[in-house]
Amino acid sequence: MTKTVLTLLCACLVTLAHADNRQATPADLARIEQLQRQVDKFGFGTLGANDYALSKARAWLDLALDEYHEQDRTGIVQDATAEAAMLLGALETSQAFDAGATPHLYASEKIRPDLWDKVETMKRHPEFSCAARRIAELEVQLVWTGHEKWESGWMHAEPYARIAENLAYEAQHELDACALKHTPMPTTITQPPVERIVVEKRTLATDTLFAFDRAGVEFLVLGGRQKLDQLADELKTWKQLERIELTGHTDRLGADAYNQKLSESRAEHIRHYLSSRGIPLNLIEAHGLGETEPMVQCTAQRNRSALLECLQPNRRVELMIHGVPQ
Repeated sequence: MTKTVLTLLCACLVTLAHADNRQATPADLARIEQLQRQVDKFGFGTLGANDYALSKARAWLDLALDEYHEQDRTGIVQDATAEAAMLLGALETSQAFDAGATPHLYASEKIRPDLWDKVETMKRHPEFSCAARRIAELEVQLVWTGHEKWESGWMHAEPYARIAENLAYEAQHELDACALKHTPMPTTITQPPVERIVVEKRTLATDTLFAFDRAGVEFLVLGGRQKLDQLADELKTWKQLERIELTGHTDRLGADAYNQKLSESRAEHIRHYLSSRGIPLNLIEAHGLGETEPMVQCTAQRNRSALLECLQPNRRVELMIHGVPQ
């Protein structure tokens, strides 16, 4: 065997070792939890929860924690944790950091160049601070999507890409809303005031609407129908409704396919219920993201009742209302 062949073989073995022998350990979990406490300290302090660097650190830790519980062996748990630690260290010492750099980790392909280009465009937007949190989350989500593609192929990565698309959409709307807010109003008395389209986000806890694990209108819990009636009555007071987007979410309990269908079904039933209350059906869009976009993780509950209660914020329907309010 020639020296060249031996060299290539050794390089391949090193790569495989890197991919297969970086099992996350309880020490890695302890480090993630310690950094999450540091994130909470910053978030409740003067820095605020929407700071770009803090949001990016939080997103790296979400990635690391999820992959830890997936028993990932590629090293992305440790690499994502290190990125979060670097950002938090810079915040702790008030050091400058490069907001334009998002490292591409070893176990991740760089995919969706269209969304990466959109990230760079949004970072140059004069209202960047309005959407800093969403943009930071989008960058890490794209790395996460690339990891799922690298590890299991595009079919597995596609739900992660949909989350990235949703983050890009919300970030762009936040930038547009801030730009409109800072647009000077006409000063001449002959110019009528401009009624600007706004984007308003609402979140409905599905547990306050539907019986657990149910979706149909016939399963509306006591008070659930009243909540939807109040929402419809409020929307009918808006001067102009451009579009209403409903996005259903579930917790992580149950199979992925079942949760996807449940999230879609709940959003679709709310869509038709609002239509029955006088909101034009063609203005309402409905889709579901299943369990792919949790608000909380909940890993330490000892019984199912406590786990269900902890996961409640994940069982929700989010509304993005576009229009001119009263």
